[in-house]
Amino acid sequence: MNKDKDYYKILEITHSADKKEIKKAYRQLARKFHPDINPGNKLCEVKFKEVGEAFSILNDDKKRLQYDILKGFINTKTADNEQTKSQASKAYSGQKQDSKNREQKVTKKKQYKQFDVNFNDILKGFTEKFSKFEEKSSQQNKSTKEPQKPTAKKGEDIQTDVNITVTEAHNGTVRKVNILRIDMCPKCKGKRIINYISCNNCNGKGEVSIHKQLNVKIPPKVKEGSKIRITGEGNKGTNGGENGDLFLLVHILKSSNFTFDGINVHCEVPITPTEAALGAEIQIPSIDGFINMKIPPETRSGQKFKLAGEGLPDVNTGRRGDQIASVRIELPSNLNEKEKELYRELAKLRKFNPREHMIFEK
Repeated sequence: MNKDKDYYKILEITHSADKKEIKKAYRQLARKFHPDINPGNKLCEVKFKEVGEAFSILNDDKKRLQYDILKGFINTKTADNEQTKSQASKAYSGQKQDSKNREQKVTKKKQYKQFDVNFNDILKGFTEKFSKFEEKSSQQNKSTKEPQKPTAKKGEDIQTDVNITVTEAHNGTVRKVNILRIDMCPKCKGKRIINYISCNNCNGKGEVSIHKQLNVKIPPKVKEGSKIRITGEGNKGTNGGENGDLFLLVHILKSSNFTFDGINVHCEVPITPTEAALGAEIQIPSIDGFINMKIPPETRSGQKFKLAGEGLPDVNTGRRGDQIASVRIELPSNLNEKEKELYRELAKLRKFNPREHMIFEK
C-alpha cells in the first residue's frame, strides 16, 4: 500500500463508491490499458499495474479501511467489524488533538495505547498481505509479459461444384477452379488493430474474404456426385491452427453426341442420299476431336461402322476401345424446282420399291 497514491483517483471513482462501482471501473480501465491491446506501450503497462494495485486495495474491506485511515478519510461503509470502526474513528479524531489535551486524562491515554496496539496489529497484518500482493502482482506481470498461447483451431471446410464431360470423368482431367475463402488480413496480420485503432481493411475482424484460382486434378473413373478433397485449401485456421479443406462436388455433363458402353463409344452420324449412294469420306466427331470416316457406296441407313482405337482408354491396360458410328440418311429440306426435277428423273431411271418384301398380316 502506498499512502502517497490516490487509489480512488486512479480508478476514477469517488470515496463513497461501492464494490460494484469499483469492479466496473477496474474492468473498464484494465481493458483500456491491457498490454495485449497496447503492445509495446510502456505508459499503458504502468497504468495497468497501478489500476491492478488500486483495485486490490479498494476491493478488500480491511485493506480499504487501513488505506482510508492512512489517507485521512475513513469509509465505514465497507468495514467488517463495528468495534474496529469505532476505534478507528476515535483514533483518527485523537490524532488531530493537541498533545496537552491527550495528557489530561489517564483513561484516554489507555484508550489511545490500546488503539495503538490494535492499529499496529492492523498495520502488521496489512504489511504481510501487501507483500503477498506484490509477489502475486509480480507473477501476474510475468504471465502478462509471457501470455499463454490460445488454443489452435482448424479453419472451416468449403465446398464448390465442378462440371466435367463424360470423357473427362473416364480419363481424368485438370480443371481450373475459382473459390472464395477466408484468410488472414494482410494489413493488420490478423491482430485486428493498427496503432491502437481498429484495422480499416478488415473492420477489426482480423480476416478478409479473398478469391483464389486453383488447378485441381480430377482422377479417372470419377462418378457423378463424387467429392474430391483438396487438403489445406479451405478457410484460414486461427491461433496457428491448420487451414480447412476444399471439397469439389463433381457433376458429369451428359453428351448429346455420344453414349458409352465400357470403353467403347457410340454415336449416330447423319449422311446425305448422295453420300449414301455414291460413297464419300466425311468428318465425324470423336472424344478427341474430329476424325475422318469413309462411307462406302450404297450405304444403307442404320448401317454401323467400327473405328478401331477411337474409344476410351482402359485405365489399367492402356488399351483403347472402339468408336461405333451408325449412319442415318437425311434428305435436304426446302427442295427447289431443279432438285425436284432431278429426283423425278432418278425415279424414272430406277424403279425401286423398298417395301416390296413387307408382308401384310390380317
